[in-house]
Amino acid sequence: MKTNHIIALMTAALVGMLSASCDKAIYDGKGDCQIAVRFKYDYNLKNADAFRTEIKSVAVYVFEPGGKFVAKARENGASLSREGYSLVIPGLNPGKYDVVAWCGLQDADVFDVPDPATKQELMCRIKTKSRTKATENYSDAYLGGLYHGLVENVTLKNLPEGDVNTVELPLVKDTNNIQVMLQSFNSDINLTPDQFTFAIYDYNSELDYKNENTSFKPVTYDPFETKQGKVTLNDGTEALTAAMAEFSVNRLFYRNTDKAKLVITQVSTGKEIFNVPLVDYLVMVKGHYAFEMDSQEYLDRQDNYSIVVFLEHREGAGEEFIAARVYINGWQIVYSNPDID
Repeated sequence: MKTNHIIALMTAALVGMLSASCDKAIYDGKGDCQIAVRFKYDYNLKNADAFRTEIKSVAVYVFEPGGKFVAKARENGASLSREGYSLVIPGLNPGKYDVVAWCGLQDADVFDVPDPATKQELMCRIKTKSRTKATENYSDAYLGGLYHGLVENVTLKNLPEGDVNTVELPLVKDTNNIQVMLQSFNSDINLTPDQFTFAIYDYNSELDYKNENTSFKPVTYDPFETKQGKVTLNDGTEALTAAMAEFSVNRLFYRNTDKAKLVITQVSTGKEIFNVPLVDYLVMVKGHYAFEMDSQEYLDRQDNYSIVVFLEHREGAGEEFIAARVYINGWQIVYSNPDID
């Protein structure tokens, strides 16, 4: 795979001044300093650096401490998996800078990051779509892996020839995959995904340079894939069918208001059989992992969730179901009221 570089210069006068190593960036300065940005992604449940194996593209933005945009550089391709990879940004003046990264933007055309004039204008937005009601924005895309990094007050110095100012940029993964499976445990009714509608409702379609949520508009996540699966019991004598849906969602936030919701509706009855505060349920299982962490840290370290909902068929009620048992990442969630709403 060849490495693709962005070649863009702010002024024609810079063309003769830049070496071949400068062909990745947009510059706003004419300094002689350069910075080598090294990336690290170990903010996961294994505490292992997965940058070389998971991340295929990087985009770095450099700002003065007051917020003025100075430079942008990006790169994608096989070079990112090289041992000791760093992204070199030349043309900077000595001084202090803030460095922001969004990694994974070039992997799929699902995010929009307009070039900013200031740090405060740097936003990463999901490219949502609108339904017949213009106020309802939704995403049914696979978002892939989006990673954010921020280091402030990086000092650049004039160094002897051959030396480079180096900064390590730790990354946080924002995007999450959520698989939902519906399975009946007390009937042989054939379950298919078209018997249900699945949706996740949240307020997280836009992130700022600090990786904080800036959107107060709701976004609906539809599954990017639905399918029917078969489940064989432990004794191997009976196979049940399951309705499955898979979501790709942006960064999840642990908060008291504007909570994300997972809603599953049975089409034939129009009844919501599962309507829960999604994040509250997801963090219930964090204690089963090896080290202590607060809820937001768990949400940022975890990026894959499996939710299995066992449906109980109400006798004499046709094909009406209620949610009776819930498992998240293999751990049972215990609640007192079988009618979840």
